[in-house]
Amino acid sequence: MARRDTAARRYADAAFEIGRADRTLDRWAQDLGRFAELFALPDLRALLEHPAIPFAQKQRILRRVSGDGVAREAMNLILLMVRRGLPRSVPRMVAHFNELLRRERGIERAEIRSALPLDDEERGAIADRLRLLTRNDIEISEQVDPSLIGGIAVRIGDQLYDASVRSRLERLRARLTTA
Repeated sequence: MARRDTAARRYADAAFEIGRADRTLDRWAQDLGRFAELFALPDLRALLEHPAIPFAQKQRILRRVSGDGVAREAMNLILLMVRRGLPRSVPRMVAHFNELLRRERGIERAEIRSALPLDDEERGAIADRLRLLTRNDIEISEQVDPSLIGGIAVRIGDQLYDASVRSRLERLRARLTTA
């Protein structure tokens, strides 16, 4: 698994550097996003991972399903990964590329867990607060987690900001048991 993660990072780094040098990062992001969608299809992924299927057949299928709009460079990168036996690494490579792109553009990814779905006003207020906290633009992904009871928990990188009722109750329980 570590080999695939390392390989995914190397390929993503290479694609990112090429895109930065050519000023085609948006195109790379679009094309790699298309491949991430394709590799999420279980039947196609199984076919591309199957060792008995010749590479030429995998290549034809991948070219056909990806369509004409994909840049040659992105297609060649994905085909290289498939040829080298790394099709499982493609989704991780795309995720790492997107992380590099966010970092380049000064965008932090915030994963928000809340007990109830957030409305637009709450989402906007949280995003504004996080922008002030990080001094970066924020890209939010949300998840409803009823186990929080109430409040929210936000993860940005390695930092966790937990303002959930569950964590407050756990801290109160810990103080009461040590007193």
